[in-house]
Amino acid sequence: MNTWTTLRHSLAVTVTTRIFGFVSLVILGVVGYLLWHEQQVLEKELQARGLLTATHLAQQSVDPILREDDYALFKLVQVLRGSHGRDAIGEERIAYAMVLDTRGQALAHTDPALVHAVLTDPRTREVLTRPEPSVMWITGPAGQRLYDVAVPIRMRGLPVGAVRLGISRAGVDRMLRDLALKVLGVLFLLMLVGVGSIWRFSRRMVRPIQRLRDSAKAVQAGDLSQRVAVDRNDEIGELSSAFNAMSDDLARSRAELERKEEMRARLLEQVITAQEDERKRIARELHDETSQALTSLMVGLKVLEGRPELAGMRETLTDLRALTGKTLDAVHDLALQLRPSVLDDLGLVPAMDRLIADFQRTHGIQLVFETNLRTGPRLPAALETALYRITQEALTNVARHAGAHTVSLLVEARDGSVSLIVEDDGRGFDVAHYTSEGRDERRLGVFGMRERATLLGGTLTIESTPGSGTTVFVEVPLTTPLTSPLPGYPLGGERGTGEGTNGRTDEHIQADPRPAGG
Repeated sequence: MNTWTTLRHSLAVTVTTRIFGFVSLVILGVVGYLLWHEQQVLEKELQARGLLTATHLAQQSVDPILREDDYALFKLVQVLRGSHGRDAIGEERIAYAMVLDTRGQALAHTDPALVHAVLTDPRTREVLTRPEPSVMWITGPAGQRLYDVAVPIRMRGLPVGAVRLGISRAGVDRMLRDLALKVLGVLFLLMLVGVGSIWRFSRRMVRPIQRLRDSAKAVQAGDLSQRVAVDRNDEIGELSSAFNAMSDDLARSRAELERKEEMRARLLEQVITAQEDERKRIARELHDETSQALTSLMVGLKVLEGRPELAGMRETLTDLRALTGKTLDAVHDLALQLRPSVLDDLGLVPAMDRLIADFQRTHGIQLVFETNLRTGPRLPAALETALYRITQEALTNVARHAGAHTVSLLVEARDGSVSLIVEDDGRGFDVAHYTSEGRDERRLGVFGMRERATLLGGTLTIESTPGSGTTVFVEVPLTTPLTSPLPGYPLGGERGTGEGTNGRTDEHIQADPRPAGG
């Protein structure tokens, strides 16, 4: 944001502009009213002087009119224009003066060409028909603004003519213009001083609000140690105190939340650890006891099949041995699901190979596995378990919900972290809906995957849109050194084929006495 934009949105600038605008409007209104009032006073004074001058001329014109002395009237008009025709700076004050008889004939006129001319304009007719003095605003021959002052000439109450004077407004306009320039000059200086004063006042008023803004941004960014100095007793001071109290409450709430989150994470870690230990124990019991017992049972049934005295029961014994073999397979699969011993014995990659092989065999979905962990030291045991369980849950969701034809799986260690990516070409789903509003097992599965990643300091991200497949991204930092590979840890290239590397000898060591196809 540039400096102009910052200033334009500044509260100090806004307050200064609005106060200055309001004060300017008030001052301009007052000045405008004073100028208008001064104009009215000057115009009334000008009209009064014009009426007084016209009345004096009318009184002096009575005798010359009775004597029919046009020259005397001419001298009166010329003397009037000479003595009152111009103001102090030489501007013409009386544009014209005339003496009319009752017919409208100009007995005397400042313009010699109009002497003895009969005037028939509307103003002349109005003047001769009105028995009282009058003033009218008109436009002169040269376009100037004039006041036409008319006073009737009477003798013993009878009209014998009229006097008309053209009083120029130029003097009034000049005085008003000069006064306006002086007032505007003073007003400009006052406005400059006012802007500075208002700006200082606005800055002083806005400064604590700016401190509140900066502190609020810091709190928003996570710094709950921010406090605002309370140096005023007005509403802003109360707001600062409320902000400090809010920050204290937020800090206490965050500390309590962090403590509870730490306890929850520790408890969840213990639960997951206990769950994995219990899975391992049950899987080993199934392998060491149940599987061995079923294997012994199959061997015994095989021996009974060879006894001649039991030839009539051979078919039944064969069926029992086949049923025992299926039960042994079921127990074997259950032990693998609970805790594959290859994960503990050989590590993550062989366990992934076994998981992928079982996934392809069970669901018929093509899966491509790539990793750079086939050589080198093993990952920490907790990390291997978490990545295996996350992959197991992701593939389970693909099989149940995605309707995918192809799945790609990538596990790699790079730059101090381990990344896991599971991508399918299935139907996809609305991630926001299922993570916030969903209540089905998919949401619980996603929650479990995210918790496993979070417990190791990692992150889990799901990208999916309906009709565009789904991608699960997991990244976990390597906080502990890698362990050395066990003897016999498989070596190989970077690309997996989806086939198991060691068949089933890691889970089931004894010879299988079942008949082919059993």
